[in-house]
Amino acid sequence: MTEFLAGFPGLLALAIAAVVLFAESGLLIGVFLPGSGTVLALGWLAGHGALPVWAAALVASAATIAGCQHGYFRGAHPGVLNRRLAERVGEARMKRVESALDGRAGRTTAICQCFAVVRTLVPRLAARSGMPHLHFTACNAPVGAVWGTGLALLGAYSGEAYERVQTATGLLGLPLVALAALVLGLVWWSRRRRDFKGSRGPDFH
Repeated sequence: MTEFLAGFPGLLALAIAAVVLFAESGLLIGVFLPGSGTVLALGWLAGHGALPVWAAALVASAATIAGCQHGYFRGAHPGVLNRRLAERVGEARMKRVESALDGRAGRTTAICQCFAVVRTLVPRLAARSGMPHLHFTACNAPVGAVWGTGLALLGAYSGEAYERVQTATGLLGLPLVALAALVLGLVWWSRRRRDFKGSRGPDFH
């Protein structure tokens, strides 16, 4: 992504990065796009004087937050893409994830903003679970700003260690996504267990 963006003038690179980051967090195709790599590359360009560092951080943060907002509204208004998502993931699995979000949607939304793939899916699932828009924004936007700004600064000031930083960021993303999925699974299992006990009613001896 670094070599790709380096082939464009600063303003055009910002615009291209903004489109990629919006799509990565707001469209279903985003699960295949390099979100973290794009922000790091944008920061790298800023560190080499192609554009201001503050512009890289601002665009990265704004684009990913806007994408998550779009994903939320798409989830709140089911359409063809949401039906395709349900078909691919499975309606039963979708319901289980939505159940896991219930009661813990704020923390889940904030945490998942930092991880690839779930950053794309969770805003839609948060909307489907009934999470209020203001609550979603309050949990998602600050973390999105920290994520975008932090990675942009890391790319700008990593210097000769940039390639190692990029590799480490990519490798860390895989176990963190697995951890996020595990947390969602444990939350769902805990809720199912509590609901099952509640359905049995009190035991009298």
